[in-house]
Amino acid sequence: MTHILPNPPHTHAMSSSLTHAKKPKLEITNTNPNWLELPKDVTSNILQRLGAVEILKNARNVCPYWWNICKDPHMWRQIQMGTFHLYFQYCNLGTPDLDRLVKLCQYVVDLSSGHLEKIDIYRFGTDDLLKYIADR
Repeated sequence: MTHILPNPPHTHAMSSSLTHAKKPKLEITNTNPNWLELPKDVTSNILQRLGAVEILKNARNVCPYWWNICKDPHMWRQIQMGTFHLYFQYCNLGTPDLDRLVKLCQYVVDLSSGHLEKIDIYRFGTDDLLKYIADR
């Protein structure tokens, strides 16, 4: 046989007094992070996670600080251009102009100023482009 006991009177009194107690107000501040306050190496690391096309077409144009970071040859030690088709699909730009991609690639290779260590030119690399890269 199961017995159900009512709550003791002091429990009921405590719960009702708790419901009427003032709750502390949470102050919410609307502060946006200032990306310009990030150290240069952190900003560079974030930007390097983008592909070369995204950097050249968008990121470097955000502000002068990012523009200067994107001109740094160390920024271009690794060049990721193998996913260029995703950029064109995302922006609804249609079929990419491969000649323009080759020129963009040559531009970033030049930006690397001899610091290039790794490059991904899958889908549009040619013998002439490889020769251009090797000569730098």
